[in-house]
Amino acid sequence: MELETRRLILRPLRNEDARAMAQALNNLNVSRNLARVKFPYTLQDAEAFIAMQFAFDQRSVVRAIAFKCAPEELIGMVSYEQTQEGKFVFGYWLRECCWHMRIMSEAASALVHHAFAEGGVEALESAYHADNPNSGRILRRLGFIETHSEMNFCLARNKTVPTMKLSLAREDWQSQQKSRAA
Repeated sequence: MELETRRLILRPLRNEDARAMAQALNNLNVSRNLARVKFPYTLQDAEAFIAMQFAFDQRSVVRAIAFKCAPEELIGMVSYEQTQEGKFVFGYWLRECCWHMRIMSEAASALVHHAFAEGGVEALESAYHADNPNSGRILRRLGFIETHSEMNFCLARNKTVPTMKLSLAREDWQSQQKSRAA
């Protein structure tokens, strides 16, 4: 399944994405904002993640982000993954050279729409490190509501950092969609 937005294609990850993924995530400015990505990040790490994502729960959706004009070139990822507890966790990252272009808002909005309109998801959970307010703004624009803060381990930083937790229920998202259409 591919999703299209005005500028982007959200497509399944491919083995050929490993090099671009490793290059993007081997940037501490990117990986420091992610909980489960180590630094340095190698080609082998990217290859292992791509292989592993095929074993994710079938309701999980992991998509490479690419520009329509360069659909083979991965510039980031957006996903919702089902946990063992049955919850869905929403996450994303973007190459640093693409920050401040509203690309992630566009990609994230498309995948949230898919999760609720077609994926049968009832609620999404997400999080961001407190020192990454841009990620918090993206999530709040999507309708996520902060539920609490806690300390979580960041692999790239090798330390525990303050983290904001958020959630978005399908019924709240639907209400927002109706009010935007009105």
